[in-house]
Amino acid sequence: MKGILAALRAFPPSPLVPNKVLDAALGRQIDALKAEPALKAALHLWNDDLHRCHTIAQDLPSADGSYLHGVMHRREPDYGNSKYWFHRVGDHPAFPDVRTSALEVLPGDLRRAVEKDRAWDPFRMVDWCERAAREPQLEAVLRVLQRREIEILVALLSK
Repeated sequence: MKGILAALRAFPPSPLVPNKVLDAALGRQIDALKAEPALKAALHLWNDDLHRCHTIAQDLPSADGSYLHGVMHRREPDYGNSKYWFHRVGDHPAFPDVRTSALEVLPGDLRRAVEKDRAWDPFRMVDWCERAAREPQLEAVLRVLQRREIEILVALLSK
C-alpha cells in the first residue's frame, strides 16, 4: 500500500476530466491489494481509472460508495449524475476535511462561498468543475482541491 501511495503522490494533480489512466501497472497493483472495495475504488479514482472505480463503486450501497460514485461521474464529466450520487451521500465524514482544504487552496470569491457555509457543499464543487471547462485558471486550483479530496477519502478508507 505504501508503494502505491508513494507512486500516486509522485504525479501532479490530475485534470478534472482525465483522458487516460495515470499508470496501468499501478492499477494492477491496486487490484491485487487485500483491501476493502471502497479503498480500491478510491485508489483507482486517484489513478484516473474511472472505469475501474465505477465498476467497484456501483456495487457499494454505502455513503462511501455514493461519494466515490459522485466524484467519478463528476470527472467523466456527467455533472447531473454526479449530483444524483452526492444526494445519496448525506453528511460524509470527509466533508469537514475537504472544506478545510478548500479554504486553504481556493482564492477570492470561491473561498468566501465556502466560508459562509458551515459545511462542505459537494454540489458547489460539481458546479465549479463544470465552470472550469471554460476557465483554465479555475481548473488549475480545482485540480489541487480534487487531489486533496481524493487523498482525504483514501485516508478515511484506510482506517
